[in-house]
Amino acid sequence: MQLSLSTEQALELRALLDETLREMSHEIAATDNAEFRVRLVERRRHLTEVSGVLHDLLRTETGSPVGAGRLLREIARPGD
Repeated sequence: MQLSLSTEQALELRALLDETLREMSHEIAATDNAEFRVRLVERRRHLTEVSGVLHDLLRTETGSPVGAGRLLREIARPGD
């Protein structure tokens, strides 16, 4: 499967994934339902893989590592 995104869209998606992954860690720790925890852990694993792919692609696209702070700046000022 292929997905085409602009750099701005990829930056937005990566920021959203990072935020979701942080929230999921808290939810996993807080849940008492073992079955639900297993599903959350699996989902987090898949989202982490996607985030890693985006990180690698953005590094290739921009020529340098793209950290969270830079992601937010890039989203706030696309094209500068």
